[in-house]
Amino acid sequence: MRRVGIVGAGGISRTHADRWNQMPGVELAGFYDIIEDAAQRAVQRSGGKAFSSMDELFDAVDYVDVCTPGTAHIGPVVAALEAGLPTVCEKPLANSVADCERIVEVAERTGTPLFVAMVVRFFPQFAKAKEVLDSGAIGAPGVIRTVRSGSFPDSGAGWRKGLAITSYYADFAQSGGVLLDLCIHDIDYQRWCFGEIERVFARGMMFAGKEPKDHALLTVRFANGAVGHIEGSWSYPRGRFATRIEIAGSGGLIEWDSRTRPPVEVALEQEDGSLASSGSSPTAPQHDPYYAELAHFVRCVEANEPFLVSPYDGLMAVKISRAAIESLEKGKAVTIR
Repeated sequence: MRRVGIVGAGGISRTHADRWNQMPGVELAGFYDIIEDAAQRAVQRSGGKAFSSMDELFDAVDYVDVCTPGTAHIGPVVAALEAGLPTVCEKPLANSVADCERIVEVAERTGTPLFVAMVVRFFPQFAKAKEVLDSGAIGAPGVIRTVRSGSFPDSGAGWRKGLAITSYYADFAQSGGVLLDLCIHDIDYQRWCFGEIERVFARGMMFAGKEPKDHALLTVRFANGAVGHIEGSWSYPRGRFATRIEIAGSGGLIEWDSRTRPPVEVALEQEDGSLASSGSSPTAPQHDPYYAELAHFVRCVEANEPFLVSPYDGLMAVKISRAAIESLEKGKAVTIR
């Protein structure tokens, strides 16, 4: 039986804890949080123990799952890696490129497994679209478009600022707004599908004084000449969420829309110029991407196999997201270096 401890007791920690509690061969040891009451509430909800320090948690577990806000990832992630404990880090890998580079350096130096929880790679529809793309069925990739839109996440993690409790997400300097917190999913997914991104151009509401609303449109250029479009929004009505994929190649199109077409649809160009369409439901409805990503982590650690998402992937997702914020601020395209 492997024991896992969670650092951080905010919203995403509950999602992870629920999945750890479902997983055979894994026991949730408990939580550590700098706010002791938060750790106690997490224990009452999910079980385990409220640890008084990270060191105490590290001494009691085989795996560490870091679920703090992105600004607070570097401390526990580096400490866990230095302790030789295989670690899950919720996205983003860190809030800044410099912190990401530091984490990658420690992971490489220590050789400790580090998995960045970019969950969209584990959503069945997105995984199916990648599978069809890799099969060559739609020919040479040309354009990819993704949309991820919801309401402002005001029920998320918070932190103490002076005497007031201020929403983490509403302070764009902390959360990075929709570009670093939400669009990072699609930046990572598009890079996974089409390869390295050379430059990005962004437009959006981050600097428009409309907090907590935020909305962004990105155009990215890939090293292979393909183009990507990303739309992300925290401006939908409360409780509404939608996502969409379109991947166009020289010989066909892959589409999925969470609002209207549950199956992934593939339209292939025929020799006579017509399109032949087919739809497929990639997995059973009960498939859970959050369970899948954590089970993947355990499987890879136990088999000594590489993760689907590497520390370098986590670094690049933050680097491109930060470049998009720079583009939005300066009003011009930014080259990824």
